[in-house]
Amino acid sequence: MGSCKKNTGNISFIVPWVLGFLCFLLPMIVPADLHAQLWVPPGRQFQQPPDPFTFDAGINKFNKDYYFYVAPTLNLDFGGEFGLSLTAPMNFLAYDVDPKDPTQKIGSLRKIDYDQKSDYLRVINHIWYGTYGLYKPGEVTFSFFAGKIFDGYIGHGTIVNRYVNNQRIDIYNAGLMADFNTDFGGVQVFTNSVYTREVAAGRVYIRPFAIAFKLFDILTGRDKFFTMLTVGQGSVLDEAGRKKVYEEAGVEGEDREKYRALVEDQKTKEQKEEMIPADKKKEDKESTSKRLREFFNQDNFTNRFAIGYTTAFDNKAPTQLQFDTTGRLRLDSNNNPQVDETQKLQIEGFDAEYKLLSAKYVELTPYYDINKIKTLDGTKGTHYGAMLRLGGKDIYVKIKPEYRNMNSNYIPMYFDSFYEIERYQANVSSKIPETKLEHAKLADPDGPKLKGNFTSVIFNFYRLSLEANYENYSGPDNSRIFVGLYIPFGTTLLISGYYTKKNFNENKEAFKLDNNSVGAIEVALNLGFISLKVQNVRRWVYDSTSNQFIANDEQKVLFSSAVNF
Repeated sequence: MGSCKKNTGNISFIVPWVLGFLCFLLPMIVPADLHAQLWVPPGRQFQQPPDPFTFDAGINKFNKDYYFYVAPTLNLDFGGEFGLSLTAPMNFLAYDVDPKDPTQKIGSLRKIDYDQKSDYLRVINHIWYGTYGLYKPGEVTFSFFAGKIFDGYIGHGTIVNRYVNNQRIDIYNAGLMADFNTDFGGVQVFTNSVYTREVAAGRVYIRPFAIAFKLFDILTGRDKFFTMLTVGQGSVLDEAGRKKVYEEAGVEGEDREKYRALVEDQKTKEQKEEMIPADKKKEDKESTSKRLREFFNQDNFTNRFAIGYTTAFDNKAPTQLQFDTTGRLRLDSNNNPQVDETQKLQIEGFDAEYKLLSAKYVELTPYYDINKIKTLDGTKGTHYGAMLRLGGKDIYVKIKPEYRNMNSNYIPMYFDSFYEIERYQANVSSKIPETKLEHAKLADPDGPKLKGNFTSVIFNFYRLSLEANYENYSGPDNSRIFVGLYIPFGTTLLISGYYTKKNFNENKEAFKLDNNSVGAIEVALNLGFISLKVQNVRRWVYDSTSNQFIANDEQKVLFSSAVNF
């Protein structure tokens, strides 16, 4: 068996319980709707299968060994505002290739899945309430999301961006994202793991114009003054102080619902009196005004400007790893690199944004971020960007171009999709592990400034979604690419997945698979009575033979179904 295996007790006694549970569910099995497991588009992480119980079963190939994989899952959705998904993924050894591991037997649970306390959080796919990042003018919104994170971010994403908290096969993290938003400001928090809390970040922002105008209204009593001047539907006087026509005429009861007006006859071109409902004219006027407000002015101008402060940190960022006398990296009992020295890494930043356009189908928000890595000297980076949205709820395009001007030792998006690995090994292609913080310290703070751009595009057409990110700036190996797709073909076929790579120089290297590239692809086919899923997940695992983290493919062929009551 592979070199990444670890020695724990045999817990194959679980097998009979799993088989018994499946036999109990067989009479209630129904076809399951196709649902992506490996990647979902931004904003859809709260979507989950409509069936209360789903389960996957099949073959998993990992490190040349074969496992029987089973994952019963409970899905609960409480009215669209709160939901959870709990699962119990298990890999039972089915075929052991040479060299064999004498500590494992056929039918035993794969060791790397449950060999430390945090691994038992695998039962949490996600628990959520509300929608992260959602701000509604005039309302107070709150949200939290706990579990597998595919798109963790804070603010404009210049410090924490597209954080993936489960990039290692042998380690599981249940992360947390939460926020609180009002007309006057809000708070955002993030951590990669509620258990270890290795990486954490928070952002506080205010809307100064909204606060200033509110304080002015309170101090001057304008709130009360305007309330007294409000003209309600049943007011006796109109805006000019005059009585209604039917009130001056002394009309009572149902007759008030009508009034006389001169209407031109289309044939004779003569004017004649007609009885027209009075409320209809008022409703039409109010409806037109409301539609115009909704189309052209979604937010009050006082709510459009915001300034924020962000702090993100790794309390125990490794700076020096432990090596034995032969130069090989020492590992702990959980197959993690042993750390000799650590240091608190902290990044802070200030940001400002103004929603320049706020219409129903068009939004444009320019922003400015300035960040500093406090742990290092002279590390400052500025980000100039804009967020553009075109379209409505189901059909839209989001474009986010960003220009960067940075000192030579500044690292944008420090906490990104690769940080779970770069924390221990900044360059995964090197056979001598060097931590990300150690690598940053070795950079010349007086070197030439780095300038470049980052662009993100998301296209959504009903259920179909495509995403692409590209980063490039001066200097060698400073390019990054991300591509995500979610393509359903009716209810029969679903193709979804993502691919990301960084630290390459030429565009022709972007899609060349190596240790700097990871991703996942899933093809799901609805067979009517059951769904067939083929998955390939490329993530990292430490390999003691090569003395480095290597990208390893985990391949699954699964049969999925659901249980209804």
